[in-house]
Amino acid sequence: MNHFELYESYIPFSLKDPRNFLVASLVLTFIVIFRYLLMAGAFWWVFYKKTPKNLKHRQIYKNLPGPEIQKYEIKMSVISSVIFGISGVLMGLFWELDWARFYLRFDEYGLWYLPVSFLILSFLHDFYFYVSHRVLHVPWIYRRFHSTHHKSLTPSPWASFSFHPVESVIEALPIPLIALFLPLHPVVILFYLTFMTLSAVTNHLGFEVLPKGASKHWLGKWFISGVHHSGHHRYFNSNFGLFYTYWDKWLGTEHPKYHQDFEELWR
Repeated sequence: MNHFELYESYIPFSLKDPRNFLVASLVLTFIVIFRYLLMAGAFWWVFYKKTPKNLKHRQIYKNLPGPEIQKYEIKMSVISSVIFGISGVLMGLFWELDWARFYLRFDEYGLWYLPVSFLILSFLHDFYFYVSHRVLHVPWIYRRFHSTHHKSLTPSPWASFSFHPVESVIEALPIPLIALFLPLHPVVILFYLTFMTLSAVTNHLGFEVLPKGASKHWLGKWFISGVHHSGHHRYFNSNFGLFYTYWDKWLGTEHPKYHQDFEELWR
């Protein structure tokens, strides 16, 4: 049998034992931090340390964030990673308790379902994020929690997980909750978590990674870009989406200067 179709490949011991739960949380936290440092660090090295001339025109902000705010972003992201690690182990516990709808045979729902389930998960997650993000901008909630993320007026790639711990819990909830009713293969989850980290890094990078004209392209206009998310940090009450722009477009929260700001990078 394929290694990725074995339960023991993902959960080698019972997570019902508090000691095992603690050990698994420590291991998964280390993995989350390592993945964050690896991805954010790679983009930081290329765009902030090297900054090749052929990428300079993609810089979104006039001035890149300084070392103090970057150190703060790293500190808060490491704290968030602990919460994300515990959330991942909690999802494993849901599986062990037969609450989560994970399956192991790749072809159990047909191979076509693997990418489809990835997309469904991203759409559901995007809806959750949009709604919770709007709630986090309610003034008294914002002051207590979400303002931590907005200390990065011009975020760097290190801002990817830079949240108040309460917001980190909110961010950690959707995937375990969705797994309670949506059939998912663990490999899809692994790819999805890596995709999430990559998306968070590029959206906070301070440089645009999408190609010229993407904001008005028939397909590209539906994806969050670095310029799109920088508009959220810049204009505050707009551009709330996670991966896709459709909720912002449909509910009128996409900033009217988005396309102009995007096109100005290439002038």
